[in-house]
Amino acid sequence: MKALREIFRVIKQLLFLPKNTANFLFGNFYNDYFLSKYKKEYSGSLSLEKKVLIYLIFLENGLSKSHLRTLKYFIKKKYSPIVVSNKPLSTEDRDRLLENCWTLIERKNFGYDAGGHREAIFLLSGRISSLDNLILLNDSTWFPINKDDSYIDFIENSNLDFIGATSHYGFERNKLPSVKEDLKKPVNFNYNKNFHYASYALSFSNKILKNKSFLNFWKTLRLSGTKNIAVRRWEIGITQLVLKNKNFSHGSFINSNILAETLKNFSKETLIKISKESIIEHRATKKFKEKFINNLDKLSKEEIVNFIIILVSRQIIVFSLIKFLIEELNFPFLKKILLKFDEDCAQKTYKIINNLDKDIFEEIYSDVKNNKSLNKFLRFN
Repeated sequence: MKALREIFRVIKQLLFLPKNTANFLFGNFYNDYFLSKYKKEYSGSLSLEKKVLIYLIFLENGLSKSHLRTLKYFIKKKYSPIVVSNKPLSTEDRDRLLENCWTLIERKNFGYDAGGHREAIFLLSGRISSLDNLILLNDSTWFPINKDDSYIDFIENSNLDFIGATSHYGFERNKLPSVKEDLKKPVNFNYNKNFHYASYALSFSNKILKNKSFLNFWKTLRLSGTKNIAVRRWEIGITQLVLKNKNFSHGSFINSNILAETLKNFSKETLIKISKESIIEHRATKKFKEKFINNLDKLSKEEIVNFIIILVSRQIIVFSLIKFLIEELNFPFLKKILLKFDEDCAQKTYKIINNLDKDIFEEIYSDVKNNKSLNKFLRFN
């Protein structure tokens, strides 16, 4: 089976080779000289301050109250929003956004998030070195889903130059254990070539913003019309840029590097609960979970911690341990795509939504009910 997957992967790469090569060679030219004529910029009602939010949106079903909640939250925290829409807006939605931003950009969805953030950063290029802080955010999550300021407090008080909400691919991806004895071996964490801070929420200090390498990264970044390539180039690329410069400090609100130590602070019963409530979409990882999940009480506390870390190494933490992150670590983000994976993932995610504060629940419920791609595995009256 593994050999077949590898064969299909190679065939897929060969089939997309002409398109990917064209994107690599001409993607930026296509975006900057052909698609630029479709770009529109509007001045909003707010002034430009020393802290800026670039909020990337792609409205599947129009502007929602949850989008405005996000903007109003950052405005209250003295951030000046630049909203970038990778899709044409209705007049009504445009007007509501202009009331809650400094600048609004509408553009074609080439380069995905990277293309949108790049446009806003170029708009700021003459002033970016004077900013105190820049946050890049997209609407792939609901934020904030709690009334706790711990995330923004972390950004303002941590003294880190580069901050993510979470990170991906820091844990080794070893062969999935098939017997209990294999769970005794801890999974190591390291800053490898694929490690990156997740691009749905990234924060940059003035120290990075005034460094020439930051703007140069965006100028030389090759855009792509293929989503996974576009995301990988900028998401991994910007993290690696920071990691290679030893003068920049970095970290994340949820620090996976100390996840094992964090988990050890909980009781064995709570660890079993965390394991059972994990959300797993990846097929092989789901089989691994099913193999051990009913016998976790027979494992040691250390083995259960290793079991959870293995789940995270295969299914990113913002998916796999989202209930734990929200309920125990005050995590203020919830990925919308969790409702799209399968029925089990959707039902578990909706239970999380159902336990949120009433006003936040009602906003998200409205989004879900009115969007077929979010409610296809749920049953609404």
